[in-house]
Amino acid sequence: MFIRRKNHNVPGLNTTSTADISFMLLIFFLVTTSMDVDKGLSRQLPPPEPPKKEQMESQVQKDKLMELHISASNQLLVNGNPFPVSKLKNEVISFVTRVGASHLITIETDRQASYDLYFQVQNEIMAAYHILRDKKAIKKYGKAYLKCTPDQKEYIKEVCPQRISESYENAKGVAI
Repeated sequence: MFIRRKNHNVPGLNTTSTADISFMLLIFFLVTTSMDVDKGLSRQLPPPEPPKKEQMESQVQKDKLMELHISASNQLLVNGNPFPVSKLKNEVISFVTRVGASHLITIETDRQASYDLYFQVQNEIMAAYHILRDKKAIKKYGKAYLKCTPDQKEYIKEVCPQRISESYENAKGVAI
């Protein structure tokens, strides 16, 4: 005698909460992971050069020196006098043009100064050097600096060197 079994219907799984759980996990991982955006100056550092000779400490004449100081109160001082950042590019251009290749620009930054002002100052200085090198390239080769050959660029860099010295005060007030 065969006993016939009844087909039992297996109830389906309730999957309505699965979407909620996966959505909550997605939100959790989006919130907890960090997506930092890099900020900073986009500059390519020059390749290391072999040491030509030992650098000696040299005295710089006062008239060939432009001193920039960024104070803790976020004020730019040029040679000790308050100066607007918007006019810094033209001031650097006239200074480097007047003094020539033996110029030196020093930047002293207080640790309490904002990065925003520091980057604005750096951008103005770099814009001034780009303008000066473009003028030299156009005068010498009849084309912009970026369109010059590597040898021509090297000559322009020798004629119009970028001479910047940076220092900041540490916690003890000593310039580094």
